[in-house]
Amino acid sequence: DGATPGAAFEPGNREDLATLVRLADEHGLAVVPQGARTSLALGRPLAGYDLAVDLGGLRQTVEYVPDDLTVTVEAGRRLGALQAELREHGQYLPIDVPPNDDVTCGGLLATARPGFWRGHLPAARDLILGIEVCLPTGGTVRSGGRVVKNVTGYDLHRLHTGALGAFGVIVEATFKVAPYPEASRTLVAKAPNLEAATALALRTWDASPVLRALTVLTSSAARLAGLEAAPQVLVELAGAKRAIDRSATDLASIAPFADAPAGAWGALRRAQGDSERTVVRAGVAPTATPTLLERVEQAGGTGWTNIAPGAVVAILPEPTAEAIESLRGEAERLGGFLQVESAPAELRRQVAPSPGDTVLVEALRDRFDAKRTINRGRWGAVL
Repeated sequence: DGATPGAAFEPGNREDLATLVRLADEHGLAVVPQGARTSLALGRPLAGYDLAVDLGGLRQTVEYVPDDLTVTVEAGRRLGALQAELREHGQYLPIDVPPNDDVTCGGLLATARPGFWRGHLPAARDLILGIEVCLPTGGTVRSGGRVVKNVTGYDLHRLHTGALGAFGVIVEATFKVAPYPEASRTLVAKAPNLEAATALALRTWDASPVLRALTVLTSSAARLAGLEAAPQVLVELAGAKRAIDRSATDLASIAPFADAPAGAWGALRRAQGDSERTVVRAGVAPTATPTLLERVEQAGGTGWTNIAPGAVVAILPEPTAEAIESLRGEAERLGGFLQVESAPAELRRQVAPSPGDTVLVEALRDRFDAKRTINRGRWGAVL
């Protein structure tokens, strides 16, 4: 947001973090927790930035039980480092959040940004078994536990997922992990237009049991991914090699799918996670996504649809608040919503918040963070 904190700290342990947050709360100081700093442009502009708190000092794997498919990590643990550790045991955390695996485990929960696997694999909130959160008072609360069959207490970890730290600082999380797929394969098929591409994608959705990602690209998005500049259907298959080969054969009977570079997904993830770009994300029914993508193209933007959740991601060049509101109006007309994922602070100030139950949100904040100590102004009525 262009703001500079009055001071910056990197607590080396949870006790120091709790003390720091408690003192800030007592003195009315605004705390901004940070991990990899990949999503600082998400949400509304900050209303205060007294202390930057880097959670990189809390980066340990607390407990990993491969036989139970569970792992407990501190919030500052980088996703890439965790994936490397899990891979040694033939496992992984099935999450592909933007922009890349440099994100921290606490950050991916606090932001809950969906990737290309959303809708085919569990969302981040569905992979959490337990969580520990530092409250502004300096106390800590736990929800869930470290074993799959734990059913103790309220399911509060879902409240903290996607809340941008509004109810406390995530310091530890326990995840369910999964066996690492034996193989993966990326395929692509060209279509004459976005409507035809979406129809093909919907047929593809029903044709393969090993889909891990299914995306419709506009011409400019295809170019961004290193493909021919035309409407494209991009598919990722993951699982047993025999099942992948069978699915590839089945898909070839539907359309002329060809192998595509696996790096296409990474290029799109990086673009979506680039905080220097203006990125919006909309949710509509999959059958309505071509209409919204066409509006994105008319605005000179680059976009794609993750078919399973009906999520349209659009990168807009030099947008105005009016242009974003126009796209939001179209999404709402189609029965959905639109939110700003990243944009310059001044533009985010000009865009009206999405309608929602702000009374409930503020009541929850009054309960957990009455002084708005953590990420002041950033979350509440979301963009």
